[in-house]
Amino acid sequence: MAGWPGGAGVFKQINYGWRLICTGLAFAALGLGGSLMAATLFPVVNLVTRDPAKRQYRIQYCVYASFRLYLFLLRALGVLEIEVERGERLAGLRGKMIVANHPTLLDVVLLMALVPRAQCVVKHQLWRNPFLRPVVHGAGYISNDLPADALLAACSSALANGNNLIIFPEGTRTAADGRLRLRRGFANIATIAIIDMVPVTITCDPWTLTKGAPWHDIPASKPLFAVKVGETVTVGDYLRLGPRPLAARRLVAFFERYYTESLANGRSGTGDKEAHRQCVEARGFVG
Repeated sequence: MAGWPGGAGVFKQINYGWRLICTGLAFAALGLGGSLMAATLFPVVNLVTRDPAKRQYRIQYCVYASFRLYLFLLRALGVLEIEVERGERLAGLRGKMIVANHPTLLDVVLLMALVPRAQCVVKHQLWRNPFLRPVVHGAGYISNDLPADALLAACSSALANGNNLIIFPEGTRTAADGRLRLRRGFANIATIAIIDMVPVTITCDPWTLTKGAPWHDIPASKPLFAVKVGETVTVGDYLRLGPRPLAARRLVAFFERYYTESLANGRSGTGDKEAHRQCVEARGFVG
């Protein structure tokens, strides 16, 4: 029995090394896979699909299916685990804004693998990435550095066409201190276009692929990525409370409270449904 602790330690080292190798291969596959799809699959879709809207949707579905396969392989290789709560709420969405916090580098992949018909507001750097640019262009994703009027027009057009719009209102991954700093742009788009919003909370335990952390800085144990889908937030409820700019500010306040409570597992309050009720009953004034 005296040899078991040492044996367990060796096993943990082997497991860690395996996950590190697979993580490196996964990052390489993500970039190369996008280039391969853009060079082979996308031209076929373009060739057989004349209607631009249908062509874009088919490319989006290709991205959706490939990301599902990608995450399946990561789980099969033992790199990570994934739990999804109420994911069925995302499967049939049409013309909604999906709002999510952004703790890790995999958040976009997680959400795109849950939403068959989605466009995403992405960092402008992706449009200059030689591997990923063909993907974001073909799927019709929207750059976050567009002028305000152009960004609003692009988002409104995507929603009007029945696509769902994935937005990370932090604009970048959550800071190391864990505090969420939400920008108001997502609320302005929602209140101008009058589009209902679906909140999504993403957590990772133990932390990995966070802002400023190198990809090879993986935790000692396999991380669990958890995705929790909340109830739809009706934007019209906020617009009835006062002028549109005030409604946008109240929406930002709601989502700040929503994520504070969700990420605290309910310890700081009464949860997302109650937070929304209190916001409406208090005529939008939330802490």
